Amino acid sequence: MGRTVYVVARDHPELFTYLRDRFSADGEVEVIRDRRVRQRRQVNMTHDPERRRHDRRSRPEADLELQIRSHVIITLSDFPA
Repeated sequence: MGRTVYVVARDHPELFTYLRDRFSADGEVEVIRDRRVRQRRQVNMTHDPERRRHDRRSRPEADLELQIRSHVIITLSDFPA
């Protein structure tokens, strides 16, 4: 079974509090608040180009969901060691 992560938008602190309290006893659920304010990297850089091949975020659709809705639910599956 996987772990569930609720990411709550910054402008919904009451939902964050509710979900955190609701799932506090469930070790398989984590509730976090989106802490990002904006993209850190600027598109027009004057120094060396980006060395990473792609964005490190594995779920870019979550960014869009947070703009549209108050939260995103992400299920992380267990990977064998």
